[in-house]
Amino acid sequence: MAFRRPANGRSPLVNPQRQITSFFSKSPSSTSSHPPSHSPSPISNSKPNPNPNPKPTTTPSPLQTKSANKPPLVIGNSPSTPASGASNPTYGDEVVNRRIRVYWPLDKCWYEGCVKSFDKSSGKHLVQYDDAEEERLDLSKEKIELLKEQVKKLKRLRRVSVEEDEDDEAAGGVESGGDDSADEDWGKSVEKEVVDDEMEDLGLVDEEEEEEVVKEVKQDLKRRKVSGTKSDSVKKIKTESPKILSPKVNNNCGKATIIADNVPVGDMADRYAAREEEKFRFLGKNRKDANKRSPGDENYDPRTLYMPPEFLRSLTGGQRQWWEFKSKHMDKVLFFKMGKFYELFEMDAHVGAKELDLQYMKGDQPHCGFPEKNYEVNAEKLARKGYRVLVVEQTETPDQAEKRRKQEGSKDKVVKREICAVITKGTLTDGEMLSTNPDASYLFAVAECYDENQQDDRIYGVCVVDIATSKIIIGQFSDDSECSVLSCLLSQLRPVEIIKPKRTLSPETERVLLRQTRSPVINELVPVEEFWDSEKTIQEIKKIYQRISNQSQSDSKDYLPEILSELMTEGKIGSFALSALGGTLFYLKKAFLDESLLRFAKFELLPCSGFADVTTKPYMILDATALENLEVFENSVNGDSKGTLYDQLNRCVTPFGKRLLKAWLARPLYDINSIRERQEAVAGVKGANLPLALEFRKDLSLLPDMERLLARIFSCSEANGRNSSKVILYEDAARKQLQEFIIVLSGCDVLINACASLGAILENTDSKLLHRLLTPGKDHSDVNAALKHFKNAFDWMEAKSSGRIIPRDGVDNEYDSACRTVTDIEFSLKNHLKEQRKLLGDSSINYVTVGKDSYLLEVPESLSGSLPSDYERQSSKKGVARYWTPAIKKYIRELSEAESEKESKLKSIMQRLIGRFCEHHVSWRQLISKAAELDVLISIAIASDLYEGPTCRPLIVDSSVENESPFLVANSLGHPILRNDTLGDGTFVPNDVSIGGSNKARFILLTGPNMGGKSTLLRQVCLAVILAQVGADVPAESFKMSPVDRIFVRMGAKDHIMAGQSTFLTELLETASMLSSATHNSLVALDELGRGTATSDGQAIAASVLEHLVNKVQCRGLFSTHYHHLALDYQQIPKVSLCHMACKVGKELGGLEEVTFLYKLTPGACPKSYGVNVARLAGLPDDVLKKATIKSEEFETMYGNKRNQSNCTNMTPEITVFFQSLRTCLVDARCGSSPHDIYKLQHRAKTLLEQK
Repeated sequence: MAFRRPANGRSPLVNPQRQITSFFSKSPSSTSSHPPSHSPSPISNSKPNPNPNPKPTTTPSPLQTKSANKPPLVIGNSPSTPASGASNPTYGDEVVNRRIRVYWPLDKCWYEGCVKSFDKSSGKHLVQYDDAEEERLDLSKEKIELLKEQVKKLKRLRRVSVEEDEDDEAAGGVESGGDDSADEDWGKSVEKEVVDDEMEDLGLVDEEEEEEVVKEVKQDLKRRKVSGTKSDSVKKIKTESPKILSPKVNNNCGKATIIADNVPVGDMADRYAAREEEKFRFLGKNRKDANKRSPGDENYDPRTLYMPPEFLRSLTGGQRQWWEFKSKHMDKVLFFKMGKFYELFEMDAHVGAKELDLQYMKGDQPHCGFPEKNYEVNAEKLARKGYRVLVVEQTETPDQAEKRRKQEGSKDKVVKREICAVITKGTLTDGEMLSTNPDASYLFAVAECYDENQQDDRIYGVCVVDIATSKIIIGQFSDDSECSVLSCLLSQLRPVEIIKPKRTLSPETERVLLRQTRSPVINELVPVEEFWDSEKTIQEIKKIYQRISNQSQSDSKDYLPEILSELMTEGKIGSFALSALGGTLFYLKKAFLDESLLRFAKFELLPCSGFADVTTKPYMILDATALENLEVFENSVNGDSKGTLYDQLNRCVTPFGKRLLKAWLARPLYDINSIRERQEAVAGVKGANLPLALEFRKDLSLLPDMERLLARIFSCSEANGRNSSKVILYEDAARKQLQEFIIVLSGCDVLINACASLGAILENTDSKLLHRLLTPGKDHSDVNAALKHFKNAFDWMEAKSSGRIIPRDGVDNEYDSACRTVTDIEFSLKNHLKEQRKLLGDSSINYVTVGKDSYLLEVPESLSGSLPSDYERQSSKKGVARYWTPAIKKYIRELSEAESEKESKLKSIMQRLIGRFCEHHVSWRQLISKAAELDVLISIAIASDLYEGPTCRPLIVDSSVENESPFLVANSLGHPILRNDTLGDGTFVPNDVSIGGSNKARFILLTGPNMGGKSTLLRQVCLAVILAQVGADVPAESFKMSPVDRIFVRMGAKDHIMAGQSTFLTELLETASMLSSATHNSLVALDELGRGTATSDGQAIAASVLEHLVNKVQCRGLFSTHYHHLALDYQQIPKVSLCHMACKVGKELGGLEEVTFLYKLTPGACPKSYGVNVARLAGLPDDVLKKATIKSEEFETMYGNKRNQSNCTNMTPEITVFFQSLRTCLVDARCGSSPHDIYKLQHRAKTLLEQK
């Protein structure tokens, strides 16, 4: 029977959780005359409660015992019961917007709220309670208190009953008693309905308790009484939080702790500790897994629990059912469905109380819960905090359970329940759970093959899944000893959940997973058995796709996606990638997501995959260090996106556009033709085309996350998990699904129309990319035809308002057939009526409906004597009698069956329409993909106009074609991120930069004062290169370059303590990656290398690294340093350009140097770093600064003297030039210079010696 709220909107039950207490308690002794009290008592911690708890309390807060000394809160009438015959005061507009509290006798609680309005015609006020529920009350008939304005708002506890939406009432509920919307006498049987509604949840109570509980429920149905003693408002108890264990993420890289380790919060620690220690000794030091293995065993599985037989024998049927689920999932929080509520028991209740602010119930057992309507918000909260949530749903009603018991002769008194979902950070799919975070939440599985003796030769197989968009990225690649490629991948994706084989990854890989992630949930699977190898993966994939496509084992592999077919034919080359996919599928299978994901999955190959069919490099590589140091996605202040390159370019109006922009920034283009094509597209939405682009952008801004909505609609075609028809849900899930379906259809319609309107810009642009995106093709025709079908299929607006689809004729053959059957029977009834009129000779004979009886043949009493003998009299009134003939009874029976069949087809029509929609899943995805790309192109165009100063379209050229070495030339280069409004009173100083090219220096050796702008210049150049290869404009008067295949950045001082790496070691590891991986086309930015050790060692390392990059790698680069003598070594070497950041130096009154930064890149080396000036800016005392200046001069003099002593003091300028030329020639000789240069140098040396 569907539940309906009482007229006064109040909870009809005083003791709503009686059945739950019974469920987890032993039956009361039959000898006891008084059953134990089950009155709930809300206990909580001090945080505000977002979950109104339906379990009221009669226990006053212990903090309220001193309230007698406080001034009374009553401003109006007294809260005490009025004397007999006394009348309550009347209220009108004067109390509108006043705070109020209302006494609910059935709940024995005061609930606070605000008076929102007053209706003079009815004399009632609209009261909105603090949990947002509203109720119209006649305040003169209520027991109320007007509160002072300063009173702190208190949220009312969770309602005793589940509130049903008005639409849900109209549609009917899902209850065992049937659909009560047809019950005409419902208003006369409220008591019976509430008892039945309560008894539905009592299906979990032992039979001997049922009679007692029914009596309690009936006693609770008394109407509210005006008299009664004053009860305090329900308030949260503020308690001091005890020392508690972290419930989710600790230092093991985000690995979720076992939920059993959670302890009670607040003063509940004493209340439950003794019971748990005594009752659950098997959870302590003697704990074992399901196979009786102790924690010391290497195969111990902490996810499972062994329960002693004597403990199981002590449990009731309901308790045993809960523990059977829990013992197999000790690493998860159980949302255990009981009627209309999700309940949390034992150790899970502690999680609910701490993380969800749920209220503990009275009793010695930890227990709390929340209504079904709060499922999404609470599941998301726990998942975001690193918990795994196991959703256990009812799959039969109490009536169905009773029927099963009678049929099977079973003594099982507990309704069936099944696991229907596992919710984690990486498996969030519901719209409500994803609405606050548009970023992709990646699930990352990794398999590894390595040799301990050959650290540089390791192979990774990875599988990356975005469940919300059904995207699967798979790949296999070789990596070095520092796992550089894996680090780069992790820093780009930032997975929220990791799947790995247990104890098989190398220590280096484990360190990378720790360092390059942000507290993900870690899932360790047993190798082969759970983390499948390639052979097992191939078997399982084939089985799944054969079921999906209904093909036999003998069929070809045509049913497999192309990428999977290629992987399977690669043999060992793709074996580790397949293994990673296998681990992912096993994990998703446990969450009921494997088949729904694979059915419509969009597979992609990792660009770095060794088997990817790529002849040239498609993308620039930005490793983890570059992304972090350049602050591409995360800033160094708090880790969010504000002030990053992504923040600068992100003007996207759709979530799917924002995700695509992130992908573009993580992998800038490298192919010149692709870069130029994108540049032309960005230019094509500017200028005269900008108004149309902005209009298109406005249309897109109205759309929801279409990419995720599509994935949800595709998954809805699979009736599994919580979508399964056997799951008992009291919310109207079908209505919610219909709303999403209509939103997707409407969104696709908007996209098609918006793209058609934007197509007008093609007349003003030659961009191949825009023509490809906006020119209607075959896929466009498919989308139009499919959308036209759904427009003709049913009325979208009517379906959205009514919550059901009424298909038009010709849309669904099964429904049309059922409708024709009904029509035929009704036509037969009409013909039968004509026959009876003719037979009896009276045209006034008609069909009437009385009560539930329809098609009654109403005949005048005057004809009663001439009626056939087979007429059956049903009822009568004055002057007429009503009959059924045998034919009518037959038609009515057939009509009832036909209408049932019609209704059945109507209920399934949405699933069939969704199935038809999913047939075009490729076309719908392409439509969304095109919209995302257009959104990003327009975003880049808009962002380009927001730079300060001049901007230009970079000129990207192929240096090999023009017989030049790689180069980069920028005039008046500004900063892509820094803006004048963020610099206070100053303005940003642009600079000219020239690196590489024919007969020009490939490296800039940059010196200058501290805080002079060296690091900023390095970042500025690197960010400009990324912008250029993304296809965006650059803040410069002109910018020309050959493409960069990889950017290396070594910047800042930091360590990785958790990975056991000091600052200096981290610095050298990053530098080593440059030296081993940089190519002729790379760009290197080194900032003050060698700071983490002694000056002599640091300078030696810096000199060696610079020499290697200049002479061996011969790449473009910028090298900033405070080792000024390093500049002297390269003073006459043309491959290195000496530059410094200009400054002005003056003297203060105290004799200290005062440095003015000019931030201008200037040729030549800077003589010193002026570190004392920075100390002055930092506020060090003057006497300290003066001593530092003296010491600095002493060190410079001493170092200079030592250097002079180590060299020939009598060297003339000619000899100095000679030795510099000799050094240059030797360097050139290593790089392949001609012997002619050596002969020339020998001749100069001979001449010089003869002169001496």
